[in-house]
Amino acid sequence: MSELEGIFLEKFFLEPGSEGTIGSVSIDDDVLIEILGATSLSNLRECFVGELLKISRLKALLAGEYPPFSGRSPDYLRILMFVCWMQTSKVREEGDTDFREMLGRHTGINFVGALMRGLNPMWEHLQAYLSKKHGIVLDLPAIQPHPQIGRTLRIAFPTLRDKNAFRRLRHMIGTAGLLHPARLSGSVNTTRDLITETMPSFAYNFALFDRSWKRGGRDYMATTFWKAWYSFVSEYTALEELLVVRGDFGDHELFRISPSGERKALRRPEDACKFVPEPIAKAIRGGAVLMEDLGWGRARATSSLESNLILLHRKRLAECDEGAIVSYDSVDAQWVLANFRNRPASDVSAKPSKRAIGWRDGIRVGGAYLGRAPFTPILALPAGVEGKVSLGGEELPMEAVPDGLAFASGNYSGTATAQAGGETHSLLLVPKALETPSDGRLGFDPFRDIGEDQFYRDTAPTSDAVLNPWCGRRMPTCDEMTNIGEALYARTARGLPFVDALEIIRRGLQQSESGPREWDILRTFADAGWFDLTLVRNFPARKLLQRPDTVRCIGEDTVAIDGPTPIALIQRIEAAAESAGVAVEIHHGVSQWSLPRLFVRTGDRIRQRDFIERIGFPEGSSNARAEQKRGERGDGHGYHVVARFDDQHGFFVPCFDDDMPQALYRLERNEGKKPFLYRSVVMGKEAENFASPSIAILAHHARMRRQLFRYDGRMMVAAAARVSLPSSWAQWASGRTACNAGPALHGGRWVYAYPLGSEEVSLLSGLVSIERNDKQASPWIDRFSASASNRGRSVFDCRTSETRRAHPGLGKRN
Repeated sequence: MSELEGIFLEKFFLEPGSEGTIGSVSIDDDVLIEILGATSLSNLRECFVGELLKISRLKALLAGEYPPFSGRSPDYLRILMFVCWMQTSKVREEGDTDFREMLGRHTGINFVGALMRGLNPMWEHLQAYLSKKHGIVLDLPAIQPHPQIGRTLRIAFPTLRDKNAFRRLRHMIGTAGLLHPARLSGSVNTTRDLITETMPSFAYNFALFDRSWKRGGRDYMATTFWKAWYSFVSEYTALEELLVVRGDFGDHELFRISPSGERKALRRPEDACKFVPEPIAKAIRGGAVLMEDLGWGRARATSSLESNLILLHRKRLAECDEGAIVSYDSVDAQWVLANFRNRPASDVSAKPSKRAIGWRDGIRVGGAYLGRAPFTPILALPAGVEGKVSLGGEELPMEAVPDGLAFASGNYSGTATAQAGGETHSLLLVPKALETPSDGRLGFDPFRDIGEDQFYRDTAPTSDAVLNPWCGRRMPTCDEMTNIGEALYARTARGLPFVDALEIIRRGLQQSESGPREWDILRTFADAGWFDLTLVRNFPARKLLQRPDTVRCIGEDTVAIDGPTPIALIQRIEAAAESAGVAVEIHHGVSQWSLPRLFVRTGDRIRQRDFIERIGFPEGSSNARAEQKRGERGDGHGYHVVARFDDQHGFFVPCFDDDMPQALYRLERNEGKKPFLYRSVVMGKEAENFASPSIAILAHHARMRRQLFRYDGRMMVAAAARVSLPSSWAQWASGRTACNAGPALHGGRWVYAYPLGSEEVSLLSGLVSIERNDKQASPWIDRFSASASNRGRSVFDCRTSETRRAHPGLGKRN
């Protein structure tokens, strides 16, 4: 199976198959553009046809002369995906109604009158492979009345036949109710002859949508049927929203959001004018757009509410009264997001929209939802309707939130039943995330992903297995951090966009009055080995990938557990350890906002192997020796500047100047659809380019000869704005010190702290500059404090004037 076909298998079968039976294949143009790295729709066709023609004996394969072998993986997915795509793509014209003529027009091969006996064996082989290898059911349509191509004609969605049905629906529903799910569902269910026996994919996708919207919430917007319906409707009506989102580094980004939830980045607000409703487009052209604060660093354009938050053109700042603006942030070179002081409420109240009763905004855990507030679902209620929720026969005290009721702080387990407006809605809550099976995890792929560590990925200052437990004060993980960890773990099995991850963290921080920054929380999980922070290689997007759990043997009596350790994993590790007769040690981190590390203490090598076999985690590979590296030297041809790094505040600010004086810049590809490039410009040195923003910031400060870190003898913190160690190095350090890094309060402000000993600092100082203010302790006292035989005992060190207590857990071993 080729790399491209592996991506097709993952995207169009394994991902949807994890949700249930597959009854249709929907291949979107935009998804293919991202996969193939195309720049436009016409370029996509060229790329896809080029990949298809790489197959030798293509016509013979389609004729069935070389059927697939039962024991081999599918190596024909390019063919199946192409014949499905050519029926649903926007490149298909209204007059393209003959399957063989379409295929011949694309490939340049004459298929008129040709037999297509190879298609059905391919579908049947794929069906058997998915069932046997992955436990996924592929429900194939019947082959009648066209025995060779009938199945292929019916499994694709949406084809011209489906769009004709959409056209009928649009005329029946009328303009006002096109995007009302109840109107759409009712029209399909009550219209005779709309769905015929030749439209199994339409029926299958509609059934998924119909069940989803009836459950309540907004999950129906993610269904294939709704996305296809919205794409059809959007050709006639501008219905998208303008959204401003706070970026990863404190900057702001612009997006337009379709009702199906699809998000497209914008360079400036004016680019959204033809996609948003006319009142908002008029406000954009006027230079002042009212924004509705959605929380979590997001704001949405609105035309029906008065708001203190306004997206304002810079030329209109002079029109504002002195003192009217509390603060404003730059969105780009021409626009700011201004927070006004106590603007009067509108005399015209917003017309309340009708809402269905149901559950929304929960985090799915299999067929249930995570029962950890604030990640529990919200009961959506129409205006004026009261409801109550019971669990185990007892009514729960719920908290009023906009548009519904939310669970109070706490953990919930069991069936929650909501009663409102004469309706009853139930769902199952579970207190923890499920363990992700190894074949259900989307792993890091160097051909598809760029690591946040870039060229420092999987490297470390040393490769020796040493334990030198940190002797500072440790703190148990707080409940908020545990809740965030369970929520992120439940959502990251198949990857999770950064924006969604940061929103989960912001939601988890709601109950904390003065918690750390969400970016530091995300880095804490990465530095603890839970996730890989990655950039998509062929698209300007970032995402989290869940790391696998591995074991690492240290001597004959210690096993280190590396990787994510949610509650379900900890419980399984403890059960396996008890069966093997070994002990589990949980070592807390540097603060309550850090994560624990797990070690297993064994009596001998036999018990060690017994535990490893019981737990079933693979043994982790050793890291390569880290060396200082430079960025690529080049002029960044084909890129233009979009932002400049603010050295003092630590985030990128909009900048579109062609000239690049000394600074760190974020560059965007001229034709888009490619990752950002980060360019460090330093006087007297050749400019260097980086793919990772974190590595670019670290390297730029170093090229400017700034001090990067400070070490006080216990913790190392950043000395320059937004500087952090590569996650691979932080994982190496926490493995040696048995203590994870994390945000900590220092002098009344949050800093990101790495708990390190003098040995670790000495090794790191060969890679990054560290200002050391630690007094060197007596070497024998370091050995005394690290020895397991001295646990609980104290000794006074005259060199540092401190009393040192031996760590009660692991001792130092080579």
